[in-house]
Amino acid sequence: MSNLKEIRGRISSVKSTLKITSAMRLIASAKLHSATNAIENMLPYEQALRKLLADLPVRLKARHQEGDRAVILVTSNQTLCGSFNANLLKAFHSKGYDKSGTIVYAVGKFGMKALRKEGYRIVDCCAMAARPDYDASCALADRLVSDFEAGSLCGVTVIYAHFANPASQPVLVSEYLPFECGDCAREDDGTEFIIEPDAESVLEELMPKVLRLRLHTIFLDATAAEHAARTLAMQIASDNAEDLLKELSLQYNKLRQQEITNQILDLAAGSAE
Repeated sequence: MSNLKEIRGRISSVKSTLKITSAMRLIASAKLHSATNAIENMLPYEQALRKLLADLPVRLKARHQEGDRAVILVTSNQTLCGSFNANLLKAFHSKGYDKSGTIVYAVGKFGMKALRKEGYRIVDCCAMAARPDYDASCALADRLVSDFEAGSLCGVTVIYAHFANPASQPVLVSEYLPFECGDCAREDDGTEFIIEPDAESVLEELMPKVLRLRLHTIFLDATAAEHAARTLAMQIASDNAEDLLKELSLQYNKLRQQEITNQILDLAAGSAE
């Protein structure tokens, strides 16, 4: 009977775990839907700006090359999202950044805690990981551009997970600064822009908006990827819990049947005596 009691306890534990993973999957799925809607609403503006920039062959270059390298690492504040954070840290370490010459802007507590233990200089931006805010993205973009133009930064790199689809979140390493408009080449769709008064004046007005929008779009993309990874991880966990529950139930029924058979045999033996 001790075996039956142990199995009943395991079944109860698995059922409780299944309720938790199912609830977390539903929550992550709802957040994913909201995040994808935010990205879809942002895409028309980004595409329009890319068409404009394709006709402005001007780039934002660093004035000095001896400054620090800024790396924006976008992880999550919470775990239970599979290999999402591990893949991002792996991509970061694969670049071999020098600790003395690298400043990490940690968007997400997971990355901040891991790299702080390793001795990197950290700028805490974890509040932006929970819910991307356009004003906060603008403030960070302006700060990075200011330091870049002043020469304290030689470049800015962003490492984040891209939301390709609900089952795929590849890690991307993107150069944020220096920024070249030539990277925004567009397809020839017959659209022509009349630029007045001149390309340089338009770019001077447009560049800050482009960089702010680009950084905010990256944060929205990373948020959607996080929710997609968590939805997938919780779905896999729920499926595994259901499979384990079936195995435990089968094992419990077999042991229970064996116990009943043994009791019948004992009663039959006692009657024969």
